[in-house]
Amino acid sequence: MNSFLQLQEQDLQKFEEEYQDDVRDAVSSRLRTLHFVSDVLEHFFPRLSDTMTLLAGGEVIDPDDPYLTVREDDEDPAGPPLGPGRR
Repeated sequence: MNSFLQLQEQDLQKFEEEYQDDVRDAVSSRLRTLHFVSDVLEHFFPRLSDTMTLLAGGEVIDPDDPYLTVREDDEDPAGPPLGPGRR
């Protein structure tokens, strides 16, 4: 076997022994963080954009989504808001 191939094999074994688990853990941690951030963005920004549209006087894009609103004729304004489908 060529001495350069032996050196390459030794370097590969040294990497596997010392760094492989650390690299795998670091990559896994970063992927979990990115997955969490993307889930938050995916769920937060559509709701935020609909809320800003409503505040600006526009219409809701998907009217089937339940939006909790405060009714002006509510007798107990300090109570909890009414859920979807309750009046």
